[in-house]
Amino acid sequence: MLETKRFYEKNTHILESPVNITFEEVVSKNEQEFEDWVIEVRKEVLRIWDTYGLPPRSGGKTEDEIIEGFNRLGGYNTEQMFHDDEEAGTEKDVILNTVYHGVEVDQFFDNMYKTRIIRSANDEVGQSIYDLFNGDEYKKSVLHRAKRHFKRDSFYLYAMSIKKNDKKSGIINASTAKEWVDTFFDEPHLFVDHDFILESVDPPEGVNAGYFQLNETDLLHLNKEEVESIKDKMEYRHHSNIDIENLSDEKLYRVRIYQKGRKVFPRWFIPFRIGYTQPAVNFPPLTAKALYERFTQGLDDVKIYDPSSGWGGRILGAMSVKDDRQVHYIGTDPNPDNFFDDGTSKYSSVADFFNSKTYRGNAFFSSVNTYEIYQQGSEEIQHDEDFQRHRGEIDLVFTSPPYFNREVYSEDENQSCKKYGSSYESWVDGFLRPTLSTCAEWLRSGGYLLWNIADLRMENKEYLPLEDDSCEIIRSLGLVQLPTIKMAMTGMPGTHRLDENGKPHVKNFCKVRGRYFKYEPVFVFRKG
Repeated sequence: MLETKRFYEKNTHILESPVNITFEEVVSKNEQEFEDWVIEVRKEVLRIWDTYGLPPRSGGKTEDEIIEGFNRLGGYNTEQMFHDDEEAGTEKDVILNTVYHGVEVDQFFDNMYKTRIIRSANDEVGQSIYDLFNGDEYKKSVLHRAKRHFKRDSFYLYAMSIKKNDKKSGIINASTAKEWVDTFFDEPHLFVDHDFILESVDPPEGVNAGYFQLNETDLLHLNKEEVESIKDKMEYRHHSNIDIENLSDEKLYRVRIYQKGRKVFPRWFIPFRIGYTQPAVNFPPLTAKALYERFTQGLDDVKIYDPSSGWGGRILGAMSVKDDRQVHYIGTDPNPDNFFDDGTSKYSSVADFFNSKTYRGNAFFSSVNTYEIYQQGSEEIQHDEDFQRHRGEIDLVFTSPPYFNREVYSEDENQSCKKYGSSYESWVDGFLRPTLSTCAEWLRSGGYLLWNIADLRMENKEYLPLEDDSCEIIRSLGLVQLPTIKMAMTGMPGTHRLDENGKPHVKNFCKVRGRYFKYEPVFVFRKG
């Protein structure tokens, strides 16, 4: 049983903070008042993060909710996650995770949002979500984008577009925006709990309404003359996002409705997470569980090696593998931020929590799945005496390794992108090749190696050949390549945009139940 909590819970501090105002208060602020408020938000988020270890995220769970999520993970039948690829005509090679049980594991890694993302070839430093709140160099960027993300509500978290003749979206049926706004001002009792803002948009040419796919022609818009006709009736909050004194004949003004009295946090953590920089992403524990169970069928005692333990998604998946087999998870990670002074780690915290707090801690179970973690890089772990006892005994190697220098997990010099990142070639020779060599050598005969990696798109739109280089190295080590598992990425941009042949504008895509998905390959190899 854990003696202390080594995970964070729901960020109630921001909910109770004076900066957590209502959306109508935000749109009522003039430019200076709005900037002052954003600066205060930035300070408050940083204070809470540094004081309580609470990063700015909207989905934080309580301890009971974490336990509930972990229990759902453990009890889930993963066989239903494998589907045929209707595009390629192949069977059961697409793994589709639509429920994401176990994602609460993120809350054991408060440093995830401090990972710096390298955004281009010229970006030598990268940017983390933490950086947005810490340091004057990011203040201007935060203020600039805050106008779009918050005051204009670009993520459509509060103010929604109104569809024509749709009482559900607009309180009343209205065939024109003029009809709607006239009713709003003439019969205010119908809208006692609601208000609206105007948004300047280009005339409709197709399908585009922010992050939601709506036909612009189905929405309510005012033209310049119609806005001028209600100018004297409107308050500043209604038109604070447009230049009311310089309306354009070339623009339309979309009407967006919102419910009054709703506080902006925690929902407005979402723009900080995806509207400024890309966050570090965890491997879905349920997907890991599904792959473990598929490739260790029929075994009683299973040794799994994970060369890049990441953010705990795969160790949690290993702990949750169904109890018809005994799993021992072995992981490596050189990141000192994931280890504690008492010799334990964030990984052990995840595993111990699952083994003691969920249904697996019930006395009905005679045993739980076990683990061991090494604070070393996978390119040099072969020299460790304890690790050497597993040589030739690993049943399954599965990981998602670093994508060269895309993510800087910590400032420690043992991180592969720092240690070998002077060039892509030096990283392949210094990290990728020796890591894969150890994987192959430590596998038993008949064991599987699963390697989840995708080519890295660079600033010039060319790709670093991570897929081909990895597979070429593994084949050179004598392993036999089997059909690839396609890990479908739900909600990924690009799959809804089709070319002239009706195919998605993404490099790797599959089709399940009539729907296209982008996928990342999980390359499968077997040792003879």
